[in-house]
Amino acid sequence: MAEFLFSDIGLFWYLKELQKEEFWKFKELLKQELLKFELKPIPWPMLKKASREDLAKLLDKHYPGKQAWEVTLSLFLQINRCDLWTKAQEEIRNKLNPYKSHMKDKFRLIWEKETCLQVPDDFYTEATKNEYEELSAAYTAGQTGQHSLTMVLQGSQGIGKTTLLRKVMLEWAEGNLWREKFTFVFFLDGCDMNSITETSLVGLLSRDWPGSAEPIEDIFSQPEKVLFIIDGFEELKFDLDLNTNCVFKSGLGNCPPKQSRAQLKSLCTLAADGIWTDTFVFHSGDLRRNGISEPDAFMWVDLRLLQRNSDRFTFVHVCIQEFCAAMLYLFRRPQDNANLAIGSVAQLVKATVTQAPTYLLQTGIFLFGFSTEKIMNMLETSFGFPLSKEIKQEITECLQSLSQDDPNQVVVSFHELFNSLFETQDKEFITQVMDFFEDVNIYINNTDDLVVSAFCLKHSQNLQKLHLCIQNVFSDDCGAILNDTQKLCFWRDLCSVFTTSRNFQVLDLDNCTFDEASQTILCKALAQPICRLQKLVYNFASSLGNGLDFFKAVLHNPHLKYLNLHGTSLSPVEVRQLCEMLKHPMCNVEQLMLGKCNITVEACREITSVLVCNQRLKLLSLIENPVMNDGVMLLCNALKHPHCALETLLLTYCCLNSVACDYISQALLCNKSLSLLDLGSNFLEDDGVMSLCETLKHPTCNLQQLWLAGCYLTPVCCKDLSVVLSSNEKLKTLKLGDNKIQDSGVKQLCEALKHPNCKLENLGLEICQLTSACCKDLASALTVCKSLRGLNLDWNSLDHDGLVVLCEALSHPDCALQLLGLDKSAFDEETQLLLTAMEDRSPHLTILHQPWGKDEYMIKGVLL
Repeated sequence: MAEFLFSDIGLFWYLKELQKEEFWKFKELLKQELLKFELKPIPWPMLKKASREDLAKLLDKHYPGKQAWEVTLSLFLQINRCDLWTKAQEEIRNKLNPYKSHMKDKFRLIWEKETCLQVPDDFYTEATKNEYEELSAAYTAGQTGQHSLTMVLQGSQGIGKTTLLRKVMLEWAEGNLWREKFTFVFFLDGCDMNSITETSLVGLLSRDWPGSAEPIEDIFSQPEKVLFIIDGFEELKFDLDLNTNCVFKSGLGNCPPKQSRAQLKSLCTLAADGIWTDTFVFHSGDLRRNGISEPDAFMWVDLRLLQRNSDRFTFVHVCIQEFCAAMLYLFRRPQDNANLAIGSVAQLVKATVTQAPTYLLQTGIFLFGFSTEKIMNMLETSFGFPLSKEIKQEITECLQSLSQDDPNQVVVSFHELFNSLFETQDKEFITQVMDFFEDVNIYINNTDDLVVSAFCLKHSQNLQKLHLCIQNVFSDDCGAILNDTQKLCFWRDLCSVFTTSRNFQVLDLDNCTFDEASQTILCKALAQPICRLQKLVYNFASSLGNGLDFFKAVLHNPHLKYLNLHGTSLSPVEVRQLCEMLKHPMCNVEQLMLGKCNITVEACREITSVLVCNQRLKLLSLIENPVMNDGVMLLCNALKHPHCALETLLLTYCCLNSVACDYISQALLCNKSLSLLDLGSNFLEDDGVMSLCETLKHPTCNLQQLWLAGCYLTPVCCKDLSVVLSSNEKLKTLKLGDNKIQDSGVKQLCEALKHPNCKLENLGLEICQLTSACCKDLASALTVCKSLRGLNLDWNSLDHDGLVVLCEALSHPDCALQLLGLDKSAFDEETQLLLTAMEDRSPHLTILHQPWGKDEYMIKGVLL
C-alpha cells in the first residue's frame, strides 16, 4: 500500500540534516547495510564523492520504492540520529491516509462532472472568498476546548450550498483547508440517509471507506480531529445519534459460555493468524484451519464481523481484525496448542514499541487497552465468561526486559510506547513502566504528541536522560486543537519531570522551537533548587528567547557542569549574557560547547574575559565558527594569563591559517594547563606546523594531544614533527588524518617512533594517501616503539601484501599496539580472514573502523 509514498518523502531533505561527520559515517555504514539487506552495492567511488543530493538520487535509482528508505532509516539509528528516524516514521504514517486520497478523487470527479455549471477553480475561489474565510476561522484555537462546534450554512434553495460544501470537501482532501485541524472529514447526504432504516456510526462511515484505509479506531480515539459535513440536514426524517462508542457484543445469543468462548476464540485466532502473516483475505480452508466451521462463518457474516465475496472472506474492516487479533490473548491458556505463526504477548509488545507495521502496531495498542481492569470487566460482562488476567503482567515483564536491552541492538520507539501507555489511562501502570526507562528519546511534532508525552513523562520517577525534539507546537500557525493555555499546561507537566525524577542528569534539546511563554516555563523548571541537572544540551535552537532568563537558569543550577549550545546562533547580546554568567562565582560550568554558534572576533573578546577569571572552565569548543586569526590572537592572550585553567581547546573549522599558529605557539610556552588542542580543518599548511613544532620541542610545553586533521599538510612537515616526537616525552597523541602525509612522510615519522625518548601513544594517519609501501616502515616501528597503543590507518590504499607485513609485526612479542584503525569490510575475503585471524591470535588487539570517531564527536559536543 505504501510503495507510492516513498517518492513523495524528501530523502534529500533528510540527508541535508546530517552534519558533515554524520554524512561521511552514513556513507561508510551504507556499504555494510546494503550487504545486510542483500542489495547490490553502489560502487564506492560513486558513494565517496557523492553530495547529499547525488546520494539521494543514487539511492532512489538503485533501490526504488521502500528499499531505499528501509536502509536509510536503519542507518539513521546507527549514527544516533533517532530524531530523523522518528520524523521520517511520522511523515510516512501521516501519508498513509487512503481515505483522503479516495475523497480527493471522488470529489474532484463530482466537481468536474456533476456541478450545475462548469465553474473554473480560480473564479469560484474568488467568488466564495468570504465564505471560505468564515469556514477557516470557525475552528481557530480560541474556540477550542468545547467538545463540539456546529456551523450551519443557510441560504435559499438553489443558491449553491451543496456546491460549496462539495468544494469544501475537495479543498480539504487536496490539503488546502483545515490541513492540520482535521484528519478526517466525512460528507453525509441527508437524502441518502433517509433510505437507511437503522445503522451504527461505523456502518454509516464504512460505506465510503477504502478497504486499505487507516483503522477506524483512530477516528474514535481522536474525535477532535473529525468533522462531519451533512448536506440536506433539514431534510432528515429521523433522529441522528452519532454515538462514537464501538459494533462489540458476543452476538451468540443463548449459547452456553463454553461454546460461545470457543467460537469467539476461533474468530480471534483467524484474525491474529492473518495479522502476524500479513494476510487479510481468507479462504474456506483458512477458516477451517483456525477452527471456524461453515455455520460459524455465516454467523459472523450475519453479525457483520466478516464479509464474504465468492469463496473469500475478509473482516469488515482491518481495525475489526486488529481488535479481534488482540482479543485472542485474552482467551489463551497455558495448555493451549501453540500456533507458531502467531507471536506471543511479549513478541507483540516488542513489535509495537519498536518498528511494527501499522496493522501490528494497532493490534498492540488494543492489547494495552485490554489490559486495564475497567476494560477487562466490561468485556467479561459482555461475553459472559472470564478472561485471562495475566496480560498486564506479561506486558510489564516484556517492557522491563526491553529497557535492559542494549540500545544499539533494540531501539525503543517512545512515540509508540507512550501512545500505548496513554491508551490505558492507568496511572499506576504507567508509573511502573516509566520507571523501567532511564533514557528516553522523544520527538514531539504536534499537540497530540505533547499531550501523550506529558502524560507519560510526568509519571516518570526514574528518568536520568531526556532527548527531546519539539516542533510545530508553540507556533501561531500550527492549527492546534488546544488553545495556548492548554498547550502550556501540558508543557508544564512535561517539564515537571526535571524535578520529580530522582536522579535526572541530562537534558538534550535538539532542534526545538519554543515561543516566549514556553521558554519561560522551561527556564523556571531548570532553575528549581531540586533540579539536579548536570548536562544541558540546547542544539540548533531557533532562539534562546529571553537569553537572560536562560542563562540565569543555568547559573542557579549548582549541579550543571556541561553546557552545549552547538548550532544555536548567538547574538552579541547573548554572548555577553553568557559570559557574564560564566564569570559569576556561582557558575559551575566546566565544559562549554559553542560549536557553530556564530562566534566572531568580537565574541572572542567576551570569551577572553571568562578564561582569565573562571578557573572552573576546563573545556571550550569553538568548532565551525568564524573565529579567524584575530580571534585566536585574543584567545591566546587569555591562555597566557596565569589564572587561565583551560585544559581543552577545540578550534576545528575556524578559518585559521599559519599566522594563527604563531599566536598559539607563544601561548603554549606560557600556559601550564592546556593538554588538548584541536586545530583540524584549518589552512595551517607546513609553515604553521613548523611554528608549532618550535614550541613543542621546548621543555616547558605541556601539551599532550595535538589534532591536525585536514590542515593541508605534506611530507615536508614530518621532518619537524619527527624532531618533536623524538624529544618531547609529554606529547601522547598526534592526529594527522586527511593530510597528504604519503609514504615518505610516514617513513620519517616511523624513524622518530623508534627513538627511545618517543612516548607517543596514539597516531592518526587515516586518509593520508598511504600505500602498502609504507607498511615495512610501520612494521619496523611497531616492533620497537613500546608506547604506541593506537594507530589509525583507515581509508588508505593498503593491499593484502602490505597487511601481511603489518600482521607479522603485530604478532611480534615486543609490539604493544592495542587498537588498529582499519575497515575490514573494505578488503577482499582473503584479507578479511587475515585480519580476523590476527585478532583471534592477539586478544589484546582490536581492529576497528573509525576507532576514535565517537570519542572525538563527544569531546566536540557533536554527540552527547
